[in-house]
Amino acid sequence: MDVALADRFFALMTLAALAGALGIAVLSFGGRFSPTLARWNSQLKDIFGDWTYWIVFLVALVSMLGSLYYSEIVGYAPCSLCWYQRIVMYPLVVIMGIAAFKRDEKIRTYVLPLMVIGAILALYQYIIGYIPDAEVLGCSLDVSCTERYIWEFGFVDFPFMSFVGFSFMISLMLWASPGQPTGSEE
Repeated sequence: MDVALADRFFALMTLAALAGALGIAVLSFGGRFSPTLARWNSQLKDIFGDWTYWIVFLVALVSMLGSLYYSEIVGYAPCSLCWYQRIVMYPLVVIMGIAAFKRDEKIRTYVLPLMVIGAILALYQYIIGYIPDAEVLGCSLDVSCTERYIWEFGFVDFPFMSFVGFSFMISLMLWASPGQPTGSEE
């Protein structure tokens, strides 16, 4: 696969996930003040609620496969912060796959802390990409944590992709849970 094509594909997937996370936030918070948004939120939960864990599983899987593609096939060496984010993301693939299959409602207790840690690490890495002086955690001497291997649309790089991926998974886990009553079923 052409690297430029992969860069564009993953950047577009990131923007779709960002739109999803923002959409969930607007529906969830706006639904408290607007009956129309509350109805839309309830309808979307009816449609996607039982698929939420599968969507989170797919986000984690695509994130894992994307990181492996870039490091193992393209040859981009991951920095220390990238490794820490991988340490958090990779187990989510297995955990969320099992949780989706078993419809385990209690899994949120275990995965949300991991997702929040991953999002914080990714956001920190994104910030030091713009403000290198903000780096307080030492990064590896071999690979800089501020190195930009890709740069799509003037703001999408690996840390941004990671942050959006974790944020989208967090928003999905907080928004709906398989097997729980949604707005129209209560």
